[in-house]
Amino acid sequence: MALTISAPRLEAIPSEGLDGVSFADNPHMLFVPVEEIAFALHWEIQLDQESGQISLNGHLLDAAHLRKLTNGALLVPLDELQRAGATITWSDDGMQAVVGSNHTKIAIPFANKRVEVDLANQRLRAYQGARVVLDSTISTGREGKKTPAGEFRAGPVKSRMHRSRLYHNAPMPWSVQVHENIFIHGFRKVPRRPSSHGCIRLPLTGANPAKWFYNWIDLGTPISIKGHWPAASGGGVEESVRPAHPFLPKVVIAIVITIVCFVIILFVSRRGRKL
Repeated sequence: MALTISAPRLEAIPSEGLDGVSFADNPHMLFVPVEEIAFALHWEIQLDQESGQISLNGHLLDAAHLRKLTNGALLVPLDELQRAGATITWSDDGMQAVVGSNHTKIAIPFANKRVEVDLANQRLRAYQGARVVLDSTISTGREGKKTPAGEFRAGPVKSRMHRSRLYHNAPMPWSVQVHENIFIHGFRKVPRRPSSHGCIRLPLTGANPAKWFYNWIDLGTPISIKGHWPAASGGGVEESVRPAHPFLPKVVIAIVITIVCFVIILFVSRRGRKL
């Protein structure tokens, strides 16, 4: 049973085109969200409810060629659009494609990538052009091991499994170097508070933002780390809570000892008079 889906009106689509999405593991292939391009070209999307297969403009999409954003949005490569009936024309420098169908033409560029790390809100956002391709919670460096703010570029180290030379050869899956020994990498538990030794931890759970980010980011991509390290909340970061008045107990003890001594002296003095 096939379900025909009319592409919803997406107000975010600019009239001049769509920012494409590319991946470092296949840098020459350009993707766009299925729903966005279907709306832009006035094409229908059909979903086979039994098999889960998707057809675009009557063409069955090859699931092996599709990708997803971590929010679940399905991405289709331009090659598949051509097989579905679109015309693809590339610019001379190969950095922009024009996708056409039924007198409609949509420009899709290889837009520039950039990454923003928000220390105050413990969040990472990755952009390609104006498009947010990843928005994830993170965990940065705790007190004494703060993640440095500044402007950096990804690399030169990028490894599926990096090992920490500073912390007992600890595994750091899907690692992207930011600056010296500071990496963006995957971690099993990522509380939304500072808890690392300075690295920026991305979740390995759910849609696996750490792996997605690793596959997407290119060496040399600008990484901007901004904001202030957030103050520890009630949960604490790994510091014991000190008493508000650290000298108060000593003062109380001294007063008690003084009073006891005075009472003893007074008692002895009175008893001596009686004798």
